[in-house]
Amino acid sequence: MFTKNPDVSKIAEGYSLDCIDWVKAQTRMDLDWSDSSIQHIEGLLNSLSEMAAKNPPPPERVQDFSKMFGFYIGEVYRKNHGGVVWGDVIIDGKKYYGLGNPKTGEAFIWPNVKANKRIVLGAEENVWVYYQAITEK
Repeated sequence: MFTKNPDVSKIAEGYSLDCIDWVKAQTRMDLDWSDSSIQHIEGLLNSLSEMAAKNPPPPERVQDFSKMFGFYIGEVYRKNHGGVVWGDVIIDGKKYYGLGNPKTGEAFIWPNVKANKRIVLGAEENVWVYYQAITEK
């Protein structure tokens, strides 16, 4: 179930801009809102995942990175492919932020969850492969 929520749009914008700033400060790389920039996000998430496997960070820190990278991924999709808006997605009674179709009320993607899985579970949750799959629809 998906419900449009304009507050999530504001949150997404803030976190995605934080992502751009963080990436620039850490790597001197400029993210440009392009689809191909998700490849860079994948590389950074891979590094975070490898570090987390060796020295697990507090869950709150993983959540912060998941939001930052997930909202960037979602904003890139929204800006480049349209047809979706930010809102609340209910899955098994739990609420997540996601993108959905405002006309049908169908959830489309919830990239924060995907970014979290990428950090915690590793390479099998590759966000570049994920992004390529959703842009082919």
